[in-house]
Amino acid sequence: MSALVTIEYIVPAGYEQGDYAKLHGNGGVGPVDWNNSVSDVVYDLFPNGAGIFGFGHAPFGHHRFGHAHSMRTSGFGRLPFGHHPFGHGTGVVTATYEVEDCGDYKFGLACYDEIGNAHVGTPEEAALEIHLASSVPTGLKKYSYDKDTDVLILDVAT
Repeated sequence: MSALVTIEYIVPAGYEQGDYAKLHGNGGVGPVDWNNSVSDVVYDLFPNGAGIFGFGHAPFGHHRFGHAHSMRTSGFGRLPFGHHPFGHGTGVVTATYEVEDCGDYKFGLACYDEIGNAHVGTPEEAALEIHLASSVPTGLKKYSYDKDTDVLILDVAT
């Protein structure tokens, strides 16, 4: 059995065309290994030609108009408008990874410029516990399994 993990990353301001991300993980134990990615897949930070700045980020969302000081209301750089994909930037990266074993997994996308230099800053991590249904031992076959009570009944294979 295996599980498919899906991670979505909203691309914030500060990246340029050609920049990309790679998925890193911990293999189910310990901290994320930021030196080695879990696969060779490269995720474009501007999929389908998405723009660089969202309304919530520089330069548009970080001036008076974005903060709306004089109006005493939320401007384009504030909640809720500036904190969704539209406000952060128009790109959303979706990374997937197949997990084969149970464990306390941590994943993160490290971002790089187009020539492979890592961007400065601490990448965000997503942590999750993964529990997979165990496989039937050799010489036995599954008779029934009740998900609610977690009871597995096996028969001898003939």
